[in-house]
Amino acid sequence: YMAETRSFATKADYEKRYGSGAPERVEVLLQDASALLRSNFIAYHQTAYKEGLNLRFDENACAVTCAIVARAVNVPAGFEGASQYSQHAGPYESTLTFANPTADLYVTRSERTRLGLSGIRIGSIQPMCKQDHEVNDGSH
Repeated sequence: YMAETRSFATKADYEKRYGSGAPERVEVLLQDASALLRSNFIAYHQTAYKEGLNLRFDENACAVTCAIVARAVNVPAGFEGASQYSQHAGPYESTLTFANPTADLYVTRSERTRLGLSGIRIGSIQPMCKQDHEVNDGSH
């Protein structure tokens, strides 16, 4: 069994949303983000991703994959790992806080909702029932 490795988004999809000049690593990050979405799909549906099983997922996977990567890529070079940056110039001070300083790939709660992977899932587990062996044939 070979796990699916197809990316839900291409570099072109990413650049349409976030502008050109995406770094070289965007391609591999899109694959990583796609793998993350597939594992979220499996965790929710208890089955491997297959197109058509969850239409909301299919409709939104490309955009969400791009958004996940954008969060990771938009950490300025040289600031990886920094959560804050302060600059002083005379009486002026500016402080910048980075939302995702470690450039992690993660799915937000609203993205899970957008993909149809949130809320209580109605499973198809059959309840174990004791068979009623005492057939009432009216003889007692």
